[in-house]
Amino acid sequence: SNRDAMATAPAPKVLVSERQRGNPVLKELRNVPWQFERGLAPDYIVGSRACLMFISVRYHQLKPQYLARRLADVARASNEWRLRVLLCQVDAEDHAAAMLELNVLAVRHECTLVLAHSAREAARLIECFKAYENNGGAAIKEKVDKDHLSRLTDVLTTVKPLNKTDVVTLARTFGSLKGVVEASLEDLRDCPGLGDAKVANLHDVFTQPFSHAARRRRAEQQQRTTVVVQAEAEDEDEDAAGGGAGASTAASAQTSSSSSSMAANGGGGTKRARPQETSSEADA
Repeated sequence: SNRDAMATAPAPKVLVSERQRGNPVLKELRNVPWQFERGLAPDYIVGSRACLMFISVRYHQLKPQYLARRLADVARASNEWRLRVLLCQVDAEDHAAAMLELNVLAVRHECTLVLAHSAREAARLIECFKAYENNGGAAIKEKVDKDHLSRLTDVLTTVKPLNKTDVVTLARTFGSLKGVVEASLEDLRDCPGLGDAKVANLHDVFTQPFSHAARRRRAEQQQRTTVVVQAEAEDEDEDAAGGGAGASTAASAQTSSSSSSMAANGGGGTKRARPQETSSEADA
């Protein structure tokens, strides 16, 4: 059919559905050619396998069932779309509930949700999709030199607030990314120019889990480990206290026994001394 042919063959212009007549976005489309096309399921065709649906928050609040029906029509019309964009113009202040509904619809229908805050911004986004229809992801990727320091800078400057000077310092100190990853908190603090915030953020990147669930699991595990260590320490203290009490009791018993023996011996000596004294008196 004509629609399948449009979906597979690149078009020199942005094809616009008749439903979009009167949309203020069309007045802002100035950098790419466009034309109305009858029978289109999506609102815009911006590439051979890329289509775009447009919705405003205010219109969705007035007709909440409209977008779900339209997205279903696009899915039935063709399965050849590699990129389905849901372009949403945020034109209402009370938009939280509507944005949640649009997020759910985008996920269910495998669309990429893109937000614009004005008709001009929405038009620029449509022009961008059309201009880059034949380019891959490398076209918008930042160019990075292939030398070691440039690649190291590209990686480490993603950790805020590290800058290029800090990366040079880290490279001179540790020599490689592996050295930075394996560095301890004390080693990082010894680097000149790195404050506490930079050191803490850099250390957390390589030591803390990425997901919140993993962080909770690690925190729970650490808490359990702390409880076990405290319990073992308390047991050792109790054992030490019990051993000391036993030793004290044995020492007391031994002291009492010695005292009794000494008392008994002392009593016998006295009895033997008295006859000697008596004998001495008799001799005298």
